[in-house]
Formats: sequence, C-alpha cells, structure tokens
Amino acid sequence: MACLNIYQLENGYCYNTDSLILAHFARQFLKKHFRILDIGAGSGILGILCAREILSLGGRAELHLVEKDQLMSTLARKNSEPFQGVVHWIDFLDFKPEAKFDFIITNPPFYSTGGLLGDNERKNMARFQSFLPLKALLGHIKRVLKPNGILCMCYDARLSNELFFEAKAYGLHIDMARFVHSLSDREASLVLIKAQIQSKSPLRILPPLFTHLSPIQTDNTQELKDIYAWAQTKSIKITQEAL
Repeated sequence: MACLNIYQLENGYCYNTDSLILAHFARQFLKKHFRILDIGAGSGILGILCAREILSLGGRAELHLVEKDQLMSTLARKNSEPFQGVVHWIDFLDFKPEAKFDFIITNPPFYSTGGLLGDNERKNMARFQSFLPLKALLGHIKRVLKPNGILCMCYDARLSNELFFEAKAYGLHIDMARFVHSLSDREASLVLIKAQIQSKSPLRILPPLFTHLSPIQTDNTQELKDIYAWAQTKSIKITQEAL
C-alpha cells in the first residue's frame, strides 16, 4: 500500500502506536461496504486506515469522523479528503446521525480524572476521560450503532473491569479481547475489544500482543514491525496557521 501522509498539529495530540495497533486489530472485522464512524477522530488516523483497508478489498467505505476540537476537525478533514471522509465538528454526545453505523472505532480518552491536567487543553481533551466519560460514550455508541454493527475500541488495561461492566450495562456484548504488553514480563498496558449489540458469542481472549523484545525503544517485535508495515503512515507536523 502507498504511504499515508497524516498531517498533525505541532501543539496537538498526535496519534501513536496504540492507534495503529487498534486499526490493525479492527481490520479483520471490516467488510466491503461499511458505513464507518471514527469517534474522537483527532487527525482521523483510525477511520482513514479502516477506509483504506476496505478499498483494498475492492469495497466502498462511507467514512464519518466526529471531532469536537475545531482545529483537529479541520485536520481530520484535510487527511480524510482522499477517502471522501465526512467530518462532523461536534461533541460526540451531541451527535445525531441520519443513519446508524455498521462499524464504529475509537481510541477514547481514558486517563482517570485523578490525573494531573497539563497546560495544553487540546491534549487534555484527548487524554482524560472527564472530557468523554466512559458511561456516556458507551451509552451513545449504543444509540448510533446498528443492531448487528461492530464496535472496536481500546482502553487502559487497568480499567478493563470498568470497561467490561459498563459495556454490558449498556447492552454492548464484548465477544473478543486482546491485551497489549510492552514486554513479555510486563503487565498489560492496553486492551483491544470487539463488541456487538446482538452477539451471543462467548468471550474470546486472544493471545497477548507484545510490542518490544527489550526496553530499547527501537527493539520491536516482529508483530509490531508487521503492523507498522501494514499501516504505512508518515506523520507531518504543521502549525495552526498552515490549516
């Protein structure tokens, strides 16, 4: 696949490896003709990678992206233009689409409210769950997801009990999960989940994903190398004035 140039704000929250891992996890559930929603889209990386995957299958993706930060929504519009992305500058909790979605993907803010907020409000919005509480997020996802639609998201592995409990409370059945570890002897830092409304499948816990062979940042496992090779993204930092 051709390399994707992803424009990002110099002073904004930038996508990271978590987003690439989530998009790669989600690709196995994509079908040729899907109406996709990327919640809290930021630069649009998740929705764009999913749309590109569907195109590679010979299909057609109707891509929608929701982002409440005005500058980030402008950035998402710029990045998703090659995929005819429709960007909605709005708080997701106020988003009322004309039709429900086949597939929803999100890497929501999950730092606890007890964490210390930084000086950059834009980055705080992308990191702290107080800006998009889990209960409210899942409740509204249930409203905009088709009964047989699919949700893929990632969350802090330490908050898995809260995620699983609240998903069930809001009628979202998690039927697949995978935990991500930096090293084989480290605790999981991230959990990837697939959920549906109507699914009755038993929960499948997939083998763990390890990202590194040693503490050296560049000592990636083969699986992470394969994910990077699939994503083929290039981050390009720009200023607010350039938008």
